[in-house]
Amino acid sequence: MFRDFFIHLMMKLKTMKEQDILIEFAKKHFEIPKNDEEKIKKYFKLRWVEKNEILLNAGDVCNHLYFVVQGILRTFHLNANGTEFTRLIRKENQFCTVLLSFLEKKASVATIQALEKGVLLAITSEDFRTLTKESEIVQKIYTKTLEDFENFHLKRLEFLTSYSPKEKTEIFLKEYHDLEPRLTDKVIASYLQITPETYCRCKKSLES
Repeated sequence: MFRDFFIHLMMKLKTMKEQDILIEFAKKHFEIPKNDEEKIKKYFKLRWVEKNEILLNAGDVCNHLYFVVQGILRTFHLNANGTEFTRLIRKENQFCTVLLSFLEKKASVATIQALEKGVLLAITSEDFRTLTKESEIVQKIYTKTLEDFENFHLKRLEFLTSYSPKEKTEIFLKEYHDLEPRLTDKVIASYLQITPETYCRCKKSLES
C-alpha cells in the first residue's frame, strides 16, 4: 500500500515538473496570474510516447493539442501517388496538432507521429474550449498560437515554391541545424518535398 502511494506521489511530482515547463514557456510571452497557472496545470495531462508511435491516424478526428516537453513530433500525409509529405515538425517547447481537425472536429487529412521517445503535455479539444472560456490569458495564448501557425504556413508555402532543391537544403540545414542530426534523411526530404537521394546529393554538395 505504501509502495502504491509512493509511486502515485512520484508520478504527481513528475507531472508538476513537466507542467512547469509549459508555464515557463507561456511566461516568455505573457504574464500568467497564479490562478491561471493552476487552470493550465489542471487541463494539460502528461503523456509518454515511444519512437514512431502514431498519435493520430489520417481519417480520424484530432482530439488533442500537444505541447512537446521532450522529443519530436511530425504531421504528415500521403499524396495521390502514395508519396509521404511531412507537413510540420515540432520539437521541445512547441505545440502540435492538426488545427482544422482539432478546432472543427473534422476528419484529419494528416497523421501525427512521434519521431523520438518523448514526453508530451496533452489537452483534449473539449478541455481546451473550457480552458479558453475560463481564462482570458489562455485565450490570448490561443490567439497568438493561431497567428504563429498562419505565419508559419505562409512562409512554408513560399519556401516550397520559391527555392531550388539545393537552396531548400541549405536553408533547412542553417535554420534547423539542431534538428538535422535527430531526423532521418527520409523525413527531411519529405519535409523539403524532394527525394532522399536529391537531399543527400545537395547536402554533400554543400559540405564540399
